[in-house]
Amino acid sequence: MAEFDREKLITEAKRIRAVIEAISNYAPDNLAVENKLLYPVWVPEVKVYDDKDLDHPQTKMRGPTSGLLYKCKTSHTTQGDWPPEITPALWTVIDETHAGTKDDPIPAARGMEYTYGLYYRDLEDGKLYICKRVGEEDGGKVELQFLPHELLNQYFEEVAE
Repeated sequence: MAEFDREKLITEAKRIRAVIEAISNYAPDNLAVENKLLYPVWVPEVKVYDDKDLDHPQTKMRGPTSGLLYKCKTSHTTQGDWPPEITPALWTVIDETHAGTKDDPIPAARGMEYTYGLYYRDLEDGKLYICKRVGEEDGGKVELQFLPHELLNQYFEEVAE
């Protein structure tokens, strides 16, 4: 049986993980959400980049409480009290592929782009909503900093299940 140096293997695994995380930021959103585990969980005191920085790819990270994948909207250094789930001015959730139907609703998150006429599951109250607004046609889009239950009868209607 071949012997191995445990510490050497751990060091090499950490090096490989760092390379994977760096390269994964170049992946398009649809590929990124299929491979969420390639991305680090958000932590404080990390420099992150938006899509306007020409020297760095746009940073993608998993939310520490939601597990959703987010992309950085504004370059900054992460702060302990600014996780993606509560700072939609800094992060946008990357939607997993959901049809937006009653049977396959999109998980709602603060700061995400909503589409009128599609169904969303509010992860705070667990209820189902449809994005509707008087004067807006289905298919139109709007970025909102709130969850459906917080905008009931303004942008969303609750749907009976």
